[in-house]
Amino acid sequence: MLSYTRYFIQVVLASVILAAFFAACDDDDPVKKDFSDPVFTKSIDFTGEGRIYYKKTGPTWDDPNVEVNENLFFLTDGYLDSEGFLNAEYSEMAAYCSDSSPILTFTFGSKEAAVEMDYSLKGTLYTKTGESLELFNTSGTVTPDGTSYPDIEVEANPLPTATAHFYTLEIEHTFTVGSETYTQTTLHEFAQVWRCPIPGTPLYKRIIMWGSDWLSGQYEDLGEPTENELAEKLLLGMYNLEPLGYRYGPFPRPSNIIDRAEVFLDFKQSACGEFRGFYMALTETQGIDSNWLWFWFRYPSSEAYSMYQTIDIPALGRDSYVWRYSDHIVVQVNGKVYDPTYIVMAETPDDYEDYMFASFCYGEDTACGGSNSWCTIPDGPQGICTENHPGYVEGESPLRFTGEDYH
Repeated sequence: MLSYTRYFIQVVLASVILAAFFAACDDDDPVKKDFSDPVFTKSIDFTGEGRIYYKKTGPTWDDPNVEVNENLFFLTDGYLDSEGFLNAEYSEMAAYCSDSSPILTFTFGSKEAAVEMDYSLKGTLYTKTGESLELFNTSGTVTPDGTSYPDIEVEANPLPTATAHFYTLEIEHTFTVGSETYTQTTLHEFAQVWRCPIPGTPLYKRIIMWGSDWLSGQYEDLGEPTENELAEKLLLGMYNLEPLGYRYGPFPRPSNIIDRAEVFLDFKQSACGEFRGFYMALTETQGIDSNWLWFWFRYPSSEAYSMYQTIDIPALGRDSYVWRYSDHIVVQVNGKVYDPTYIVMAETPDDYEDYMFASFCYGEDTACGGSNSWCTIPDGPQGICTENHPGYVEGESPLRFTGEDYH
């Protein structure tokens, strides 16, 4: 019994943008207020087992990648906004695996001679639906060493088991010096992945953030059934990228490719190879092992089948067409097929081929008539096609290859 699924859904990506307006500093400014507290949190390092180190890429291919290290918060000349939040010059997302116990190291600054200080530090994780989870809550007294305070290391509570979320971490910093108490609040992006990433997965901020956000929940780890449930959720989550401008199509593919997941992030329009690189990284960042599956006609020919013709179907960000190529690449998780280009799932490669490839054609024009048509020629370069017979047919069907790499 053949089994395949096609989903046509449109998800509108809702986003909340926090804007701070930088105006001249005076007492009448309703947005920005002078930050004059004598004691403050200068920096926070995030470490501990399960911490995920990642790169930031983009917004263009020529921009260098940025490696994000332990220090995710650094304050020099920060300011308090109208909501009372302390804004730092540098603040990056923390990312951890499920079951991790993050370790935070707080470094304090002082705008006057340091004296003995009582402190209270409380961290709370908030989901997008408003659920809260206490990450840490600690207090104590520190005595300065000369004019500076010693660092405070805080071991947080363990993160939930088998859970993925993109949280907001709210930290309340309370300091009492002499008879005065000062309270500051900082907000931080915080991502938790379902399982630790598969070794060798290219780890990028946006992939960690999007995947954790699209899953948003706790899933009992039942092995392959749960892995495929999450793979499906991640595949459907790709519809969220359409409003951001991501779409399928020709583009000036760079020659110095390290991994195709990075290319996908930096080029809003890209081909199936980049789509599969992104989706592989999306699943493997959540600890779900995947591989690519390549359908390939070796040589263009006007005397033999060398191209395939799809059903009439839209690709991500595109209208519905009959597409034609000499090759196409998808992703497998536990043998099931996930096509991130067309958002199609199938139980087996045979099921996928029978559903997606309507016919096989002769064809020498591997460029499909140029970038403007992008493989949508109605009758093909030669116009000689035959209906795709069920399953793999020797001499007719495209060859199949699998692999694990990202190049």
